[in-house]
Amino acid sequence: MKFRALMQDPLYMRELQNIIATLAKLAKDCIMILGAQQMHFIVNEDQSSTSSPLVWVSIAARDYFPEYKMEAARADQEYIVLTMSSANLGRALSVLRGGGVNSCKLKLQRIQFPCISVIASVLSTSSTEAREVVHDVPVTIIPASDWPTYVVPRVPASQLALSLPSLRLLRSLIDKLKNVSPSLEFQASYDGELNVVATSEMSTVTSRFRRLLPRFQSADEEREASCSVDSRKASAFFGALQLANEELTIGIDREHSIHLQIDVREDVVLHSILPAVCA
Repeated sequence: MKFRALMQDPLYMRELQNIIATLAKLAKDCIMILGAQQMHFIVNEDQSSTSSPLVWVSIAARDYFPEYKMEAARADQEYIVLTMSSANLGRALSVLRGGGVNSCKLKLQRIQFPCISVIASVLSTSSTEAREVVHDVPVTIIPASDWPTYVVPRVPASQLALSLPSLRLLRSLIDKLKNVSPSLEFQASYDGELNVVATSEMSTVTSRFRRLLPRFQSADEEREASCSVDSRKASAFFGALQLANEELTIGIDREHSIHLQIDVREDVVLHSILPAVCA
């Protein structure tokens, strides 16, 4: 079993650090699935015991890393599956926030315990030679017999999806509305309108976003879709985001779930699913 990945682009390194920082705000533990072509990070897969939403990130590894090598334990296996502390991984990658980082290697090793070693080559201000900064993040290697419990979630089949150009505005709105109602109803129309509705015994607050770009619609004849979700989970997702991206796609699977998607770049996508609740 072998894994090694090398990053050299400063933008990509900071981006990965921000992705893991986002996940660390949402969950104590993180699942890492390493495939031949893609790398996935998943948090809160078990929704029965958490007030935070299911979130996962998929990275087209061979486009993102100039060097990427993954060899599973056996030739007939397609993945390596690991679990680890989100906070520990976030702290290990925090070295990428600063300047002077030439490269960063991620390597699966067994020292006294299995770990992902984060090895950063950092230029010192007082020397022309780079020094290595190494953080070893303990991991648990999941045996193949348990893989059915650790799968990459599927994107739900939304009836309607809208592209929202300002994440910041929606984040601020939901942070306020979570104090009005325990649930939020998202109402979308193919005309490019999104309503976010919070209802309490005393009042109903409706916030409207107009002239949004419809991304797709299912084959049914309905031009509208709506779904109510837990306001705490919605607020947790938006409050955790550490990414600079402003555009968000909201897909509504009528009465089942809301799918939130941020295209960090063409080969890096962050997803979240907010399950429906009774309004």
